[in-house]
Amino acid sequence: MLLVLAGVSRGTPAECRYFWVVRDGLSSPQSVDSLLQRAADAGANGVIVQVVGRGEAYYLSDILPPAEWQGFDDPLAYTVMRAGPLGLEVHAWINAFLVWSAPDDPDSPEHIVNSRPDLFTGHENGRSSLAYRGQAAEAVGLVGPTLSPAYPEVRELVGKIASEIACGYMVDGIHLDYIRYPNSSFGWSQGERDMFFSETGMDPGDDPAAWNDWKTGNVTETVATVRALLRSCAPHVILSCAVMANPASAVSEFSCDWGYWLSEGLVDYALPMAYTSDQTTARNLALAVTAENPEKVIYGIGVWNQTVENALTGAELALSRGASGVCAFSLNSLPSGGEDVLREFWGSGTMPDHGVSAAVFSRVVLP
Repeated sequence: MLLVLAGVSRGTPAECRYFWVVRDGLSSPQSVDSLLQRAADAGANGVIVQVVGRGEAYYLSDILPPAEWQGFDDPLAYTVMRAGPLGLEVHAWINAFLVWSAPDDPDSPEHIVNSRPDLFTGHENGRSSLAYRGQAAEAVGLVGPTLSPAYPEVRELVGKIASEIACGYMVDGIHLDYIRYPNSSFGWSQGERDMFFSETGMDPGDDPAAWNDWKTGNVTETVATVRALLRSCAPHVILSCAVMANPASAVSEFSCDWGYWLSEGLVDYALPMAYTSDQTTARNLALAVTAENPEKVIYGIGVWNQTVENALTGAELALSRGASGVCAFSLNSLPSGGEDVLREFWGSGTMPDHGVSAAVFSRVVLP
């Protein structure tokens, strides 16, 4: 029996049937096993597992400190080992610029919050993102201390983390999250402003359009750096990004030009986070994200804030317009019975056919 949503019948299973898996699900082998079994029961063929969160590693890293509350050794290796027999791809999820969100600073002196305070983006009032926590952070639209892609060291760090994972583990993909500025009011630390002046001879207020173009270029160059490093050591590994779902505001508010990334082959897939529970908004977002390169879009839905049936409204339309699949946030918060709804919607039993990445053959040119 096919699930019918909004009067349209789904006749073909989605190519990519994914879940995001938040790092708290990596607390024990038993937790990993339980989550992976739920994914398989739902008919999924891939999981995007958060293995870099708060600037800490949930794998064996020579670059990042281990997660302070990591429950066991090398959760990523265990996940890869257990996922394969269940027919699940594993994509390693990396928080790129966001590196902390807890009330207190990390204990490790090696953590970048403690070791490199000069690399963080700043608010337009001049205050570093390092200084914001709790309600003060919420008031300016900030999750927590966030690195600035304006600095070459930050771009190189993100690239090295991605290549460390891709070259050291049998993962199917690297997935970048928080690959954006927190919002348009960030990017204004003195170091960032000095760099902009050095490159353009202007202050940010002299030409707001040039300022946003410059910030957007910084984010894009980070993605291109990751792509180039992956191409050199693991060209078979898929590169994807979680992105703000509205393509226009993604650029104007977050300096995240994911449409350009897709058109230039810098990423294989974009996963727009269309977590809205409003069905009209979900449909509008589905139309927007599939306007160009729909075959490179995996439509992201939220299942923690609404019924699974309601969350699939936008996904239904996106798939009918050529999107390559659906990813649900998150497996950790999937309500009881959600497995049955998803299996009925997207089918089961086949692995994604990603083809051959154009990046294997094309030259990546940094902007």
